Amino acid sequence: MNNRDRFLNLFLGKQIDRAPFLDFMGQWPSTLARWKGEGLQVREGQSPDEAFREAIGFDGGRGMYLPADTFICPGYEPVELENDGRRILRRNRWGEVVQDLAGSEVMALVREGPVKDRTTWEQVKEHLQWDTPGRLPADWDEVVKEAKASGETVYAGDLPAGFFGAPRELLTLEVQVMLFYDDPDLMADILDTLCDLWIGLYRRIQEDITLDWCFIWEDMCYKGGPLISPAMFREFLLPRYRRLIAAVRSGGCPLILVDSDGDQRPLTPLWLEAGVDLLMPWESQYGLDLVEVRKAWPKLGIIGGLSEQALEQGREAMNRELAKLPYLLEHGRYIPSVDHNITPRVSWDHVRYFYDRLQDLIHRHPPCY
Repeated sequence: MNNRDRFLNLFLGKQIDRAPFLDFMGQWPSTLARWKGEGLQVREGQSPDEAFREAIGFDGGRGMYLPADTFICPGYEPVELENDGRRILRRNRWGEVVQDLAGSEVMALVREGPVKDRTTWEQVKEHLQWDTPGRLPADWDEVVKEAKASGETVYAGDLPAGFFGAPRELLTLEVQVMLFYDDPDLMADILDTLCDLWIGLYRRIQEDITLDWCFIWEDMCYKGGPLISPAMFREFLLPRYRRLIAAVRSGGCPLILVDSDGDQRPLTPLWLEAGVDLLMPWESQYGLDLVEVRKAWPKLGIIGGLSEQALEQGREAMNRELAKLPYLLEHGRYIPSVDHNITPRVSWDHVRYFYDRLQDLIHRHPPCY
């Protein structure tokens, strides 16, 4: 079986030899730089990511991503606004004012969104039409040909294509959460415009190639739960989720994946009601018991749930994390993965040990459908 067969059969509850062994979350560039100094061999013409996957023996990564522009298009001209050598303030291609720290790999802090009121919304709205030229890359035909021949799953959607994630980039989090109350009609228009954008764009993609899964990025939870109430989700987000998912399913896409950090459990029933099949990355640092998640939702697709921090702490901590895998692997619909990108605090020795054990468990505990 190739990666595509394993992934689809696993999450559709069909017969499978084993779960796929995938590098689903990746690692920071500085992590790869550390590993190169500790023994990772990178051949000429090979990227550090490729060398890492080869050395570990992964089946592959997430799959073949179709690089369609799912947000502001055409983008704005980026401009640097301030730079004191440590803090850099700039306006990015989405029209946001963001703050970076020099040399940092952490996501930029959004200080100001392009939408501030109804007038600015109408200006931005023109950049959120699905048929704007340039949403598909110039070499689209070659991208499609490569994806079809790859033996990997094919997916579309990425940051910030989500019904909480994208409005946050337009408004900032503080403005967004208040807008649900202060101007629900404006929020509804933003959500409907985004939904129309993604339906139109994904339908266009599906004219040329079958999507195996659709990626929805939210990051709408933290360790204490969701950033909006389940009632607010039901009122504003659930109808748009249903409309988008119905559209991509009608085009032949069998699986819908949502990516949200934090404690996703209060929203999980609503995502399932909307038609979502897979949730990731199931952060473990707030005390999550992934076995209890599986027991609560037996048919939910789960990716992640293994503490990245355990890799920093050593073999005893890694063994505790890996001890839950036999149950999860045997019950199926699960791909084991770290719950965040691996940081440079993890040594090459630790990552090799972790993934050697993980690969062995995958082979010894196939799903028992």
